[in-house]
Amino acid sequence: MKLTDILREIEGEEDGMQQVKVRYDLAVEPADLDKALAALNDPKTYGIYAQNMRDPQAIVKAFGPSIPAQKAGAAWKDWDSRSDDEKAFKLIDIKNRVPEAWEKAQAEAEAGYEKWQAEGNDGNLNDYLFSLSGKELPKDIIGKYGANYYPMKTPDNLKKYGGKLEQDIHYVVKDGKIVFPSTLENPYKTKPYLSKVLKTIMDNAGVDFKLVDVEQDVEAPKTVEKPKAETVPPLSYTADTLDKAEKARSVFQKEIGDVPTAKYEIEPVKADGETKYKLVVTGISADQRAKLFTKKTTLKEEQDFDLERYQMLRRAGIIK
Repeated sequence: MKLTDILREIEGEEDGMQQVKVRYDLAVEPADLDKALAALNDPKTYGIYAQNMRDPQAIVKAFGPSIPAQKAGAAWKDWDSRSDDEKAFKLIDIKNRVPEAWEKAQAEAEAGYEKWQAEGNDGNLNDYLFSLSGKELPKDIIGKYGANYYPMKTPDNLKKYGGKLEQDIHYVVKDGKIVFPSTLENPYKTKPYLSKVLKTIMDNAGVDFKLVDVEQDVEAPKTVEKPKAETVPPLSYTADTLDKAEKARSVFQKEIGDVPTAKYEIEPVKADGETKYKLVVTGISADQRAKLFTKKTTLKEEQDFDLERYQMLRRAGIIK
């Protein structure tokens, strides 16, 4: 018998020769599949291995360059690249993280704000700050080496930017097992390294499991490009009274329905010596933001309408 015939018999093939060596993929075989999938979906279970899933560009955007001397310049450029809504979100972040520095920055900005108003510009202190370039901002908004503009790169802050393994991008679920095919992307490179990571994740989540080898599926999916996270700037709306701001929040919530990720925050702001109320909406999609932006325009027209003035002008025959 020829060698090729022997090989065909081994593989159960009569019409061609297949590779004798069988390849295996690593898989998690859990006692509770749903619990294991939940563990993979929670960055907190990854421990020290969460850093492998972080997007380096997102880290630089959030915390600035790793070299302190470069942070101030990077902060100026970051500010210049932002829309007004994104600038408002950054100011809220600074106010919440370093309130004392924010108070100093407001005091430092007062003279420039008054001059800006005297030149015929209309708006509150934030509007004035929006008009400045990053290099023109009060120094306490940036801070020494960008310390106020950028949050500290602490372990807790970094956890917010730790990614996670995702189904159909890094693994597939098949026959009650979570399989990590070699044909898919693996940020942990080798099987021994991936084994250590999976053991850490499952142990941290209290999942009863075992790691097994499964024969490679010849029809396993090829690498799927990971979808890029959608970056949607905040939407803001300023009203004369708290009641109007609350009404706007209700209108916005009704407009896009129940969106679990949406946040509606109202904060008092100073404008022309008066207190107004700014509603900032975050955690929404681009389509939802577009709907709210259209509603914001309509709502502003409604709230700016002065009924008493309209009736007075109509009685005087000035308008019909």
